[in-house]
Amino acid sequence: MEDWVMGSESGWTSPAFEELLPQLPRGEQLRLETHLRDRDRRWRRMRYNNTPPPPSSTKIRRQEKERDTWMIPHVQNALRHYNARHPGGEFDVVKPLMQARVVFKGQHWFHINFWARSRSSNKIKRFFAELHYKPLITISGFVSWEQLLPDPLPAPVAIVETCTIIEEPLDQYKRSCAFCPAGFDILHPKGDRKFVCGNDKDRFYQKLIPCKQLQFGLPFM
Repeated sequence: MEDWVMGSESGWTSPAFEELLPQLPRGEQLRLETHLRDRDRRWRRMRYNNTPPPPSSTKIRRQEKERDTWMIPHVQNALRHYNARHPGGEFDVVKPLMQARVVFKGQHWFHINFWARSRSSNKIKRFFAELHYKPLITISGFVSWEQLLPDPLPAPVAIVETCTIIEEPLDQYKRSCAFCPAGFDILHPKGDRKFVCGNDKDRFYQKLIPCKQLQFGLPFM
């Protein structure tokens, strides 16, 4: 566990899922291809049934970039934590995948999946991260997360509980916890207490307050 000041690093741009497909390990390729096929099948049904047309490729790409921009500060905080503990085994961010958010003990907690590339082998791996943010105090009291969003200052401080690689085969991992819906497809590390919030051992004692999730929808929609 370590504290990090929230902030997005320069030099990172959002790649499209299709661009990354040839670079992914086989398990990730199959998973991504399945998602993209399901999306195309839904769109064909929409056209056949004369329902509102699916979004254009330009709109899809814009929404994808917006999703990535929303999530990347949390991903970078988590990966800094991982790299600090693995000298010689560092990774660089490739792309955020999905996140879920909940309030627990007065703080906003996140579960996130993302892809990162090994600096030594150049291979892309999936990561799971759990982090939360210290509430900030002003003269008038606590500052809410929503109050911070329009203004980049002051920066909240991230506490990273865990950041770990999700090794293949991917189907051995759970896609949900006490606050991550299975439909978000966030793969969680195996073990009762590999993460703090929403784990199987403590889920009945933790009082979790649901939060509004990403406003840009799920990937592959």
